[in-house]
Amino acid sequence: MRRPILILLAIAFAAVAVLAVSRLHSDAAPVAFVEETPAPTRSPEPLAVVDVSGAVARPGVYRLAASSRIVDALIAAGGMTGEADLDALNKAAPIHDGQRIYVPRPGETVPAGSAGSDAQLKIDVNHATANELEALPGIGPTTAARIVRSRGSHPFARIEELQTRGLVTARVFADIKDLVTIR
Repeated sequence: MRRPILILLAIAFAAVAVLAVSRLHSDAAPVAFVEETPAPTRSPEPLAVVDVSGAVARPGVYRLAASSRIVDALIAAGGMTGEADLDALNKAAPIHDGQRIYVPRPGETVPAGSAGSDAQLKIDVNHATANELEALPGIGPTTAARIVRSRGSHPFARIEELQTRGLVTARVFADIKDLVTIR
């Protein structure tokens, strides 16, 4: 009866030894449980819708990436025609949603509100950066910062508010009134 017990003990000892040695010399990588997560979804780039007309091959309304430039809108419209005034537009200017881009012919005036029109070339005091405001005559860093702070609490409804709010003197206002706008 002793003999079967010794055989069982020897088998158990051998099994334990084999398991211990196999764990020490195992080339298998440890098992890791990875929970699958869905890939992040990219939100689509914001779009700007612009109206391109005038001396272009295909006038119309175009959807472009919000980071596009006027040249991108002109390319979408098939390019400018041979009768376009090439110097009438700043083709590197950024576009914005709802913008009208009109390519004039030589001697033709750009309709109000279109890119390149006098109204578009004016600085919007409700949206201009301090650096853009400093480009105006008589406006330095301090005055530009005061204008930005003032519009933050209450946007300007009229350009005359620059003077009535005490942000610029009457002389400075006279110098800049034709260079600024409210949009």
